[in-house]
This record gives sequence, structure tokens and C-alpha cells, in this order.
Amino acid sequence: MRRKPRDHRQPDAANPRERDMTKEIYRNGLDRRQTLGIAGSALLAAVVGLKAAQAQGKRLKVGLIMPNYDQLRWKNADQAFFEKQAAALGVDVFAQASNASESLQASQVENMLTQGIDVLVLTPVNANAANALIRRAKQANVPVINYNFLINKGDVVCFLGRDAVEMGEKIAKAAVEKHPKGKYVIAAGEEATSVAKETRQGFLNVLKPYVEKGDIKLVSDQFNKNWSTDSARAQVENALTKNNNDVVAVLCGNDGIAYGAIQALQAQGLGGKVFVTGVDAEPRAQELIKQGLMGLSNFTAFDQMGVEAAKAAYAVGNSKPIEANATVDNGLKVVPWIKILNFNVTKENLDQATKDFPWWFNAKA
Repeated sequence: MRRKPRDHRQPDAANPRERDMTKEIYRNGLDRRQTLGIAGSALLAAVVGLKAAQAQGKRLKVGLIMPNYDQLRWKNADQAFFEKQAAALGVDVFAQASNASESLQASQVENMLTQGIDVLVLTPVNANAANALIRRAKQANVPVINYNFLINKGDVVCFLGRDAVEMGEKIAKAAVEKHPKGKYVIAAGEEATSVAKETRQGFLNVLKPYVEKGDIKLVSDQFNKNWSTDSARAQVENALTKNNNDVVAVLCGNDGIAYGAIQALQAQGLGGKVFVTGVDAEPRAQELIKQGLMGLSNFTAFDQMGVEAAKAAYAVGNSKPIEANATVDNGLKVVPWIKILNFNVTKENLDQATKDFPWWFNAKA
């Protein structure tokens, strides 16, 4: 899937100038048009030609479906900030989590349509199977906002999420700076999600020239269904066994997978000796970074994500333009892409991240 433009680099909290930019975003508020123009990218106004769902005197009803509550972000960040912004806009929210079940998610969509929602914000459990849900919503004349995991060939009004390829590249670049030579493991996430596939692609984009030179050897590379900690632990255990514990880095699809990798490493007395990366910078991951057991975790501004999704739902429900800072070709059409800030969190910038995002970095594990 072609994404454009790819030249809008996200701010890096380790870079003072970009870190200040991040603070400026939050100081001035996310409702400014300039907020979405991170690093100077121009805003696009994508008008969605839909009939206004909110009649005079009627409150807009928006369905919000999260994939699960197993990862802290979904309930504590994405949903929480979505609901807060929606309340400020006078929008009623019907929120549910699908417990990583495709069948449950299908039932939830059906129930929300029966309840008369005007807009659906969907985080698919399986992006490859989500088009059936979109078609069902379209039959009910309910537009769909694609959240976090890009749905291939989805007839949606916009996509909202981070650039996962770019994120994977940031993570892998940090790894090769620490270990330009040696044996690597890639423990990717759920293959049915665009984020897992694109993060892995970002890893490979950076590692490829090192592999071709023979400096880096990729000794294990696999997806882990449902982002399973246990699956990742088994993968890393097998890689260590086959390579006599000679591994220098494990690049993981998210923090939960990283926890499994660290468990496998600690069992062999390798905790803190192998560079392990994660995604989401959960409180537990923050502690592991402080302890030196984890090299970094990439953080996405989930508060910005929830807020902007609520704004987009409000705009769609009222036939107003969606403000986006990029576009993405999802295989069916080019749709507006509300691109979200992400950066690597390390021991060196953890204190600054805590100051910039206290709602997440002061949370308890």
C-alpha cells in the first residue's frame, strides 16, 4: 500500500529541537490546525460527501470499537481521550472491546448499528477480514473511520494512526547503532494487522544492507499470533538454543512481545546483555528500561490519537471536512491520513518524556 507523503519525519524526543516541538504541540492544544502539521507539513482538507447524521436537536452517536483491553493503551489512553473529547463536542459514545475475537467484533458492529450509531470508529481485530464489517456499516449508511490498523481496500472515510514503517525504521536504527554486527531476532506482532507487518518491514529496511554485507545475521524472524507474550518467549528460547545464546538484539512488535523475549533471556542469564526493543512504552516497559533490561520502547501519542479520532467522527457526522496531514492509498482508494507522533523512549530521554506526557509516564505498571 502506497503512503504519501513519506517525507514528513515524526519528531524524535531525543532531538532537542524536535522535543521542543512536541512540547509546543501540547502547550497550544491539539485543536489547532497547526498541530497536525508536525514538522511543517501542510494540512489537507478532505471533504467527505456524506449527509449530516446529526439533525438539529439530536446528539451524534458514535461507535468506538477497540480490539481488546489486554494492552494498557486501548482503555487507558485511546478510549479515555476519545471519550473526553467526544463529551466536549456533545457526542454520545458507545465503546466496546472485542477481546481479540473477530466474531465478537462482528456482533458488536451489528449491535451498534441496531442502536442507531451515526459514525463507526473501528480498530479491526483482523484487518484482512474487516471489509465485511465496513460493507455492513455502509448498508446502514454509517461511515467508518479506520483506526490504528490499516484495512486493505477498506471503503473508509479516513485512516488514523502512526507511520508503522517509519516507526520500525527508527527502532532498528537505534539497534544497529548499538550493535552494527551480530545475530538478530525479529519477534513481530499479529500478522493480520498492518502495524505488525509494516513495523517488521521498517526493521528489514534498516537491517537489509547490514545483512547483505554479512555484518548482521537474522537468525529468527516470525510473527506472533495475538501479540502473544508466551509465543515470543518460545521464539526467543528457540533462537538462543540454536545459536548457543549468541544473540545481540531482539526487535519486538510491541511491549508484550518484549516481555516474553526478556523472560527467555533472563532464564539464560542474558538479561540486560541483549538489546531488546518494544512498542508503546507501557509502564512496565518503562521500568525495564530503567533497569537496563530493555533498550527502548517506541511511544505513540495515544492521547492525540484519541482526541483526533473524536474530532474526525464529529466532522464526518456533520458533513464537515476532515483535517489530515497526509494521505494513504489503502488499495481501494486514497484516503485522508491523520498521522500521529511517535518516538523512541530510552533511559536517556525517559525523564523528558515523563514531563511531556505525564498522563502516561506517571502511570503505574
